[in-house]
Amino acid sequence: MADPTSEWQFAGSAQEGEAFEIRGVNVWDQGWQVAAGKEAHVNDPVYGQSFIFRVFHIQDGNDTIEFAAGEIAPGTWGFYTRE
Repeated sequence: MADPTSEWQFAGSAQEGEAFEIRGVNVWDQGWQVAAGKEAHVNDPVYGQSFIFRVFHIQDGNDTIEFAAGEIAPGTWGFYTRE
């Protein structure tokens, strides 16, 4: 079970390739870089299922955006950001 004190909060979900923005940036339009050695322990907010997702970075100009993401259902991705 994921740690209930996780610093990661559910930001939303989207079908693979469907526009999804974090801080105004569509994540699917960016090259995701894996944050080596980092993982996020999260829960699906609807069904409460626990997941361990990879953490990624994308660039928006000089700004680095960090998020966790993974498939929460076939073809549906869940996105998480830090509190």
